[in-house]
Amino acid sequence: MNWDLIEFKNEKRFMSNMYPCSVKFDSNYKKRFPMFIFDDMIYHSSEHLYQALKSKDPRWHEYIRGLKNPKDTKIEAHKLLSKEPSLFDGELSFQIRQDWDEVKVKAMELVLLLKFTQNEELKEKLLNQKGYIEERNCWGDMFWGTVNGKGKNNLGRLLMILRDKLKEDIK
Repeated sequence: MNWDLIEFKNEKRFMSNMYPCSVKFDSNYKKRFPMFIFDDMIYHSSEHLYQALKSKDPRWHEYIRGLKNPKDTKIEAHKLLSKEPSLFDGELSFQIRQDWDEVKVKAMELVLLLKFTQNEELKEKLLNQKGYIEERNCWGDMFWGTVNGKGKNNLGRLLMILRDKLKEDIK
């Protein structure tokens, strides 16, 4: 992996969803995000919560919470995306939500909101980021980031929107 092509490294690593931090799936946000079923449970990272939201099955959420490594949650969630079932107690049972393509940006918006409002140190770091935030990567994700300058950079955009909103809330 060419780490020079990745933006969220070193002092900016905290912006990655792979960064370990507790995130509570807080039901106080039900009205703002009615498309999700809140469980008030704590997840090991924002990646954990994001991957959990790919299915409405509470057993899937529990399964994801049980995984320690954020990368493992992504691996398991790819099975949902590829329609390859995940195993749970010997039963092939988990399915991706049918509306995932329509709600995935809202899911990320919610996940980032929770991550940066529940972790004061991370919030301060985000508030101190100046200018454009770009999630450059070398693994080909042109939806959430950019590859060689091309891509939608939706993760970077959501982080900038959240940063600006948090700054407004301080004023």
